[in-house]
Amino acid sequence: MSKSIFSAPQFNDEAAAYAFVEAHLWPEGPVCPHCGVIGQAGRLQGKSNRPGLWKCYACRKPFSVKVGTIFEASHIQMRDWLTAIHMICSSKKGISANQLHRTLGITLKSAWFMAHRIREAFKPSGKMEPMGGEGGFVEMDETYFGRKPDVPVGRGGAHKHAVVSLVERGGRARSLYMPVMRKRDMQEIVDHHVSPKANLRTDESSLYFGIEDWVG
Repeated sequence: MSKSIFSAPQFNDEAAAYAFVEAHLWPEGPVCPHCGVIGQAGRLQGKSNRPGLWKCYACRKPFSVKVGTIFEASHIQMRDWLTAIHMICSSKKGISANQLHRTLGITLKSAWFMAHRIREAFKPSGKMEPMGGEGGFVEMDETYFGRKPDVPVGRGGAHKHAVVSLVERGGRARSLYMPVMRKRDMQEIVDHHVSPKANLRTDESSLYFGIEDWVG
């Protein structure tokens, strides 16, 4: 019988959790966030020192791998952070703050804080490159959910919230909330997110009529 991924040391032991993060963020040795010196720090292991604390021999200042990351200024256990990250990344339908609260045994406020920071870290930095590249395939589709307040229920999806998703075969995916779902808005999404040299694939919705003129 195979073991659960959550039996791994980094999800159960605080020292192992710090070692796991340090190995990924500092492959060439500890990096002092104060002076930038690499590999010239010693681990502080006294009983009064918190786990993961280092001291730089160059500037003589203490630091940890949390500095400059989503873990900074948090008293939540590192192993709980890693568990929450794995749960959010591996769940197809997402994880709520309530579920993190129940699973990790932390307060709902802490669970909400963690979920917010983790999802914020998912946001791409800088300008996003067009999807598809030269000759690649990008699939585009829309979906509707819930109900907009103060909008009468009628035919179609005008009274519902709308999301458009773009999926690059073998690559990235992007989802965009659409306050209004119109053909010209769909074309604007393609202009901003799909390479003009890519192959765009959609369904037969009227939103995509004339799609052959949008790319290529």
